[in-house]
Amino acid sequence: MSEADRRLSEESEQRFLDLYAHLLVYVNDRFDVIEEIETVADLEQHYTDELLPLRNTLYNESTTDLIGDFVEQNPADLSEADLEQVAAWTDFITGEFVVVRYREDDAIFLDWTEPPKTYAVRPARLPFADLWDESALPVPVSSVALLPFEDQIVYDGWIGIKNIIFGGSLSTDIDDEYEEAKHRFGIIDSLPAPEEDEKTDAEELRFYMKNKRNRERYASEIEHLREKSDELERIYHQEMGKARARSLGRELRELGLNEAYVAIYDDRIITSAPSESEVRKLLEEIMPAGKADHPYIYHFDP
Repeated sequence: MSEADRRLSEESEQRFLDLYAHLLVYVNDRFDVIEEIETVADLEQHYTDELLPLRNTLYNESTTDLIGDFVEQNPADLSEADLEQVAAWTDFITGEFVVVRYREDDAIFLDWTEPPKTYAVRPARLPFADLWDESALPVPVSSVALLPFEDQIVYDGWIGIKNIIFGGSLSTDIDDEYEEAKHRFGIIDSLPAPEEDEKTDAEELRFYMKNKRNRERYASEIEHLREKSDELERIYHQEMGKARARSLGRELRELGLNEAYVAIYDDRIITSAPSESEVRKLLEEIMPAGKADHPYIYHFDP
């Protein structure tokens, strides 16, 4: 089974569809959206597309109140466990997303409104592979409803695919928002979504320094943080050195140099020696007081 084909277990999927069907029948009874539907059996005689007006009514009206009324009245005579599950749907999320990744058991939906968030979503009716191939990602989607179900997040099978092709700077923006969302909230795999974890200044600075795009995007934040303490200044120089080391190894190999330890201060090589201890001794001699640990020591091993 491919990653895009993975769904809920057969038992869980059927439970979700049954509970959702009972809720839609209740909504139809309240608003008379589709005249010939009075029972779940009637609902099942209609194609999914034909039920879209009914599903949209659920989210266009006061959704939380509708779910609460359904749970209180229990017209389908559901068990307490099933009612508890339906009640959890008041933590639903609707809107537009960008599907950015497939993972082994789910797909990652990016909500890039501020603050951006990423959700791990399982299909409960239609496999993602029936909609688009993984090679087509990222894909913008609309009219999506995400629901908590059995400690996971599912979408209910209705999804609008927007005819937009991402490329160039827009794809870069999506990647940036995806990385920021992961940094701020992690991959959210249950609802309600958690509050943002409070990050230390050091964690924030390391994220801002993670790659060239981040360093350019968060230039003002970086400058503000590095000025707050000697430790943050040290982290700044360490991260700058690491970034330079990524290309330095290739350059040194092209020169045919032997194994060495190289001290990088921002993007400059300031000293080197055959051993790390020798490099650290040299840094104590040449660096300003209290800054001997600011350079990044790169172990070049061709």
